[in-house]
Amino acid sequence: MDASTDRRALITSGALIGALLCVGTADMSSSAMDSRVALERVESTLGTLACRWETTPPAELVERLGALERHAHTIGRWRLGAGLRQDWLRTHGRILLMTSVAQGDSGQPARATIAAQAALVLAKQVGDATAAAHAGVVLAELATYSFDSTSDGLQLARTALATAPHAHTAILALTTEAHIMAARNMPTESIVAVLRSADSIAAKLPQGSLGYSLDGIHPGYLPTFGGAALVAAGALAEGQHRLGEAADLFDRSRASGALAAVRLYQASAAMRAHDLEEAEILATRALAASAVRPSSWLSNGILSLAKRARDKGADWSGLVAQAREWSPV
Repeated sequence: MDASTDRRALITSGALIGALLCVGTADMSSSAMDSRVALERVESTLGTLACRWETTPPAELVERLGALERHAHTIGRWRLGAGLRQDWLRTHGRILLMTSVAQGDSGQPARATIAAQAALVLAKQVGDATAAAHAGVVLAELATYSFDSTSDGLQLARTALATAPHAHTAILALTTEAHIMAARNMPTESIVAVLRSADSIAAKLPQGSLGYSLDGIHPGYLPTFGGAALVAAGALAEGQHRLGEAADLFDRSRASGALAAVRLYQASAAMRAHDLEEAEILATRALAASAVRPSSWLSNGILSLAKRARDKGADWSGLVAQAREWSPV
């Protein structure tokens, strides 16, 4: 799907839903039929945004998802049949979940938390265990990294795992759990055991596609975040090996955000190995990889590494200036 096709899909979807909203509640029999068409258009648009996720600025994603969320909220309140209403609620929850992630990337943790909590409520209401687990992982990450509550984050990650223990979200939950365990200085062997469980689950699942997915997981995800957790836990050799595998799985032209994450974690590994020059090179490559996709997590990560470098006597002032200028916050 090329960029022009993406734009046509988004414009067509918006025009159709706008027309439906003009219908209001005057003719419920016809609007119910039309809302099924609108639902299919919204799902298609979500797919388009997901495919472009890694190369689209989070602020743009927030704006487009916000428009879809408002439409879903309105149409979902119409007098629709039970089945169609359930489908709209499910889609509304998925929109909120994607919105939460985009808001977090845009440096809006409070809004992201509200959206993720709403997504969790809707997922539970319609019995969508996978979406509920996914929302739980997002909340765990927000609690840990935005609000400095590793205890809440760990509990949320483990609850997410229990919600859908055999779905792709179990890998998200386990890698998040491993990260938080490392942050809490828990035993390395326990962290390795958690990641082994993730490896076992991943081996039984089909490979997901690039971009953001609510229904699968790209094979590069586990070595990226598993490797980062191992590095944070002090298992440098295995962590760096996993990160190297991940770097080979991402194409800069199609997955710039994911590749930036890999480079950032590799920079952290180099820092832990006391190779400050290599760490700065990798941090610079992380920023370059995601040049078209400003995100707060990356700029914050670079600034954190720069502080550690300064404590070790290195001067990353040039890179710090670039990261601050580029940051969406």
